[in-house]
Amino acid sequence: MKNQIRYFRFFYSYLGPSLFLLLILSILVGLMDGFGLSMFIPLLQSAASDEVSYEKAAENLGDFSFLINILESTGLPFNLSLVLGFLLILFVLKGVFKYLEMLYRIILQIKFVRKLRFDMVDGLGDISYENFSKINGGRIQNTMSGEVNKIVSAFGFYFNTMQGAVLLLVYVFLAFISNFNFALFVSLGGYLTSFIFKYLYKRTREASIKITSISHDYQSLLVQSILFFKYLKGTGYFFDFKFKLKEKIEEVEKVQMKIGNYNAILISTREPIVIVIVAVVIGIQAMLLGTSLTSIILSILFFYRALNYLLTVQTSWQGFIGQIGAIEAGIDLIEEFNDSKEEKTSTKKSIPERYNFKLDNVSYYYQKEKLILSDINLDLQLNKTYAFVGESGSGKTTLVNLIIGLLSPTSGNIFINDSNRKDLDLSSYRKRFGYITQEPVIFNDTIYNNVTFWAPKTEENLKLFWEVINLSHLTSVVDNSLLKEDTNLGDNGMVFSGGQKQRISIARELFKKCEILIFDEATSALDSETEKIIQENIDSFKGKYTILVIAHRLSTIKNVDILIMMEEGKIISQGTFDEVFNSSNKFQRMVNLQEF
Repeated sequence: MKNQIRYFRFFYSYLGPSLFLLLILSILVGLMDGFGLSMFIPLLQSAASDEVSYEKAAENLGDFSFLINILESTGLPFNLSLVLGFLLILFVLKGVFKYLEMLYRIILQIKFVRKLRFDMVDGLGDISYENFSKINGGRIQNTMSGEVNKIVSAFGFYFNTMQGAVLLLVYVFLAFISNFNFALFVSLGGYLTSFIFKYLYKRTREASIKITSISHDYQSLLVQSILFFKYLKGTGYFFDFKFKLKEKIEEVEKVQMKIGNYNAILISTREPIVIVIVAVVIGIQAMLLGTSLTSIILSILFFYRALNYLLTVQTSWQGFIGQIGAIEAGIDLIEEFNDSKEEKTSTKKSIPERYNFKLDNVSYYYQKEKLILSDINLDLQLNKTYAFVGESGSGKTTLVNLIIGLLSPTSGNIFINDSNRKDLDLSSYRKRFGYITQEPVIFNDTIYNNVTFWAPKTEENLKLFWEVINLSHLTSVVDNSLLKEDTNLGDNGMVFSGGQKQRISIARELFKKCEILIFDEATSALDSETEKIIQENIDSFKGKYTILVIAHRLSTIKNVDILIMMEEGKIISQGTFDEVFNSSNKFQRMVNLQEF
């Protein structure tokens, strides 16, 4: 029952009271069908004899005599045509309500899927970078793609179950009105058959959750096989790695086989169970209780309808249980997204147009255990160029991540002019940054869309596009491309060189009119000639932007305004290139190990 409530609350949270309207339509469908079936009794009597009256017809229908009273209120003579016409009206109404029910269900399903996907996308966008780095990427991808489709399927099964249960109750209600003994047997039959399927439900639920877990692992491996394809292929490791993928595929298939077997048992036994119970009920009522076959025709109709919906409930619930792992994965991921949200400021203090940074005694711990940065004090002035150097693990990238707002200080404060950054809107703040990484971010789209981030092709945007293309030394590259700015770059920009992709990344940041440019090892993966071009790009921006450079190749930072030397999470020296060289033996060794 706890799980039942949890799943209902999950769907209700997306659809609200709309769910009850769907159930009301189902009740109306059941009632029209039940009343229509009841009218077959007087229909058969009218067809067999012309002497049937309102009184006799009402007597044969028992508690359903109100249907005959409706006919009598018309003032028309009781005959076959009148009964047939009323029966047709009831089934037409049933068809109308059924159409509305199915149409409304489609509307609710579309609404549910859209809100669910929006929630997941919003949740992903709202979590902090620090929390994102702790979540399995394969799990996120698997849940937001494959598992969402299963959740949609589960939605269908769940509401088949609910509608089946509602219709079952409708027919049981009609059965109680028609024949108390019949209703008692329906209840008993339903109770007994529930034991048959209880075992199947339990096993299917366990298998469904297991499939979801395996799928997370498979998606994680698949992402890594694509991300590291070049390495795996070049080293021959892909041959071994693919066996890991195949193992997961085989594991999924084995569990799916179990679920398929459980479903096969359920479906194959459905009709025989109905027939067996129908035969038993007829035997009990006709042979033991001495009830005439004519008087139990209506009971048999309701009984068969009720048993069918009982088994529909069981079959649909089995299908829902088969997708329960996806539901659990979806609920858990959304809850984790909500728990991992980035803190937002309650005040909406405006961000200055142009500003300086100040880091005041900033420290940062990873998971409250490992010290990454310690007591950082740093002033970053407008339109100055800064370079951060140091060995791997010295804290350079973490420091820049703190500045850009991907991380928040464990202690200390970051000031923007005289305002504490805690009081500013981080989303608006981050838009002021241009971030160029070692591996350029290239989308599988055109040059124009990569640079403008899908901005409309207005005259103003096209003008700015060509300006930043020129600033990034890409004019000849674009002009010589087959479709110019509409040339598709392919997956990860495979048709362009590393240097060209890097310059496209630079052009994108210039297009959004950023104020601070960050180059995170932006030239370390490039050849000397391409590195020189990128370096000329960086030098041309000096004095126009605040520039932060994380550098491995020290030759690229000789002309910066301030060089900051880091070691074990601390700043050990800062000044011009020459000043740091003269004051730091460690930096001298680093320079001497590299060729200028």
